[in-house]
Amino acid sequence: MERVFCAFRYIMNNHEIICKGVFLSVFNFKNHWTGFKQVAITFCVMLVLVSTLFAPVLTQPAIAQSSSKAAVARAVSVQRLQVLSDRFDRLEKYVYTQNWNDVRTYIHGPFGEIRRELRMVAGQLDRTQKEKANDLADSLFKNFVGLDTAAKDRDAISAESAFKNALQDFEAISKLAS
Repeated sequence: MERVFCAFRYIMNNHEIICKGVFLSVFNFKNHWTGFKQVAITFCVMLVLVSTLFAPVLTQPAIAQSSSKAAVARAVSVQRLQVLSDRFDRLEKYVYTQNWNDVRTYIHGPFGEIRRELRMVAGQLDRTQKEKANDLADSLFKNFVGLDTAAKDRDAISAESAFKNALQDFEAISKLAS
């Protein structure tokens, strides 16, 4: 077995590096190159064919799963909004009949978690819609504070105004989510 020998000589005048004597007697690369090249090309072609054929099959469940998760999240958001809509209907009856104790109780009871519910709904939206929905949720909460104050003071005009503004904010959020 001969060693691979490479001697370098630096020639000062020409500033060149000259490589003398590279011996490859162990493995005759020239004789095997054409066979290796054919195997490499065949392997690459097979790899491309296999990846082209199986890529859609392998990625389809992941796409379907992510879209089904989004659909489930949307359905949950719609369901939450429907529950809140039903609560608004009931609160509207209390406001227009001037049943102030029930208005305050309903705001602090069933509507006590409205901010959290609306944040969860907004979390399912894209970035710009999410920001707008969060701003509307803050406005709705401020209107609920105004409605609570009006109910405490038994001020029908302020209560109706605050309720209408809160309902408009809620409807805007519902439109964003659907």
